This record gives sequence, C-alpha cells and structure tokens, in this order.
Amino acid sequence: MNGISLEFASFPNPVPSSKWINSSEKERINNINAAMQNFPGHEKIEIKSALTNGQVSLELNVVMAANERGFFLLDFEEWIKEMVDTGISIWHVPIGDKNSLRNLRGIEVAINEDL
Repeated sequence: MNGISLEFASFPNPVPSSKWINSSEKERINNINAAMQNFPGHEKIEIKSALTNGQVSLELNVVMAANERGFFLLDFEEWIKEMVDTGISIWHVPIGDKNSLRNLRGIEVAINEDL
C-alpha cells in the first residue's frame, strides 16, 4: 500500500476458563448476578445470556445517554472480569431506533436478533 506498513495488535484475547465453559448457562448467569450485587448501579442491569465463549448479553432497564452508557458498561465489564472470569466480554442487546422524527416518517430499522 504505497510503502505504508500496517501493524496490528498481537496481544491475545483472554479466553474463558474451563470452569466457565463447563458451567451451565443458568450457573453462569447466577454467578454474574451474585458478583454484580456490589457493583454501583447493578439494579439497572438485567443479564439475558451467558455463552460458553464468554459473551454475556445484558439489557439496561433505564434510559442512559450513549456516552454515559458506554462508560457504565466498560466499568461493569471490568468489574465482572475481575470478579467472575477474565474471558468475559459484555454485549448490550440491540437497541431499536428511538429517533421520533424517523418514526414519524415510517422508517423502520430492522434488527437481526440471530447474531
């Protein structure tokens, strides 16, 4: 590419422990719920799924501005990694389009929930 050298991070991603992988989804969710009881704002969080690959899906039951939500979720992920398993990554379930102007025009944004 015109003499430009691209470098990519070579740091390996943490993977879930065998304890996490060998637990049932219900046990993983229970472990997360127990660990988050001391996290400030835990009452705003509902855990939806906890997959063997470490992906934990959650939903916030309060409305937050995008910048506030981002910091909150990063803090929560750091907390859960420390308390439960370093291989966990937090994912928020897809949020529908809340723009009232687009909704008035009848434009819909489809969300693929199979991902």
